[in-house]
Amino acid sequence: MKRLDITFTSQGKRCAAWLYLPSGSAPFPCVILAHGLGATRELRLDAYATRFVEAGLAALVFDYRYFGASEGEPRGLVKITDQLADWAAAIAYTRAHQELDAQRIALWGISLGGGHVIVAAARDHGVAAVVSQNPFTDGFTNLASAKPLETLPLLGMALRDQLQGWLRQPPSFVKVMGEPGEQAMFVSGEMKTHYHYLVPEGVRWENHISARALLHLPLYRPVTYASHVQCPILLCVGNRDTSDSPQAAIKVAETAPYGEARRYDCDHYDFYAGEIFEQTMADQCAFLVQHLLG
Repeated sequence: MKRLDITFTSQGKRCAAWLYLPSGSAPFPCVILAHGLGATRELRLDAYATRFVEAGLAALVFDYRYFGASEGEPRGLVKITDQLADWAAAIAYTRAHQELDAQRIALWGISLGGGHVIVAAARDHGVAAVVSQNPFTDGFTNLASAKPLETLPLLGMALRDQLQGWLRQPPSFVKVMGEPGEQAMFVSGEMKTHYHYLVPEGVRWENHISARALLHLPLYRPVTYASHVQCPILLCVGNRDTSDSPQAAIKVAETAPYGEARRYDCDHYDFYAGEIFEQTMADQCAFLVQHLLG
């Protein structure tokens, strides 16, 4: 196994990525991976990519523009159309790479990225398989489960940040993960445990995004694209996920022509480590090997 630092271009800006190549003869089937809301590839995506490479697959792991080592200003901007463009650019780069098989490309996304891979595969029927883990699939459903008294202050922050964006001023940030009493996208009394699962020791992560994303996420509904996904898609769903709706994720599996779902007794962050990580890795590797190497 070897890992290369590479870049590809998305709408004129560089996206930073790792390209993992397995041993053996090229061209290799490849899994493209990207993270969720405000997260970067250092937050355990290497653990997933390593398992896929050990199974005989190449892996391309990238950061969205405005995050991590990728270009783009202002930093911390979550713009759904831009992130979907980054996925399209990653697919185009993979197809053009001489050591990768253009006919055997899979998409892997988690949380918000788990929604993006549904949309990307619905738009690109050349994708061979999709894995969507604890995915963001329906902003309407997520908003309906939110507590109004907690969301109103966040709405004020989002409106202020949007105004600053129009005026070309620096953004106002909101935390992605927070403890009770903090203004954050996801508030939990177990935040420190969740943070430990997600962020490896020694990794510095900016735990915030530009607040204007809160105005656009409720309107984002990857579930409506499910019927257009023409390749096998595996949904890995936590029954106790309170960040993204498990019911909406199951609906994707039921609506997609070649959809299947695996349910796990866990919450949103249990997927990143421990027993649930091992279970999902076994299921995902078996799924990807079947559809890319079978």
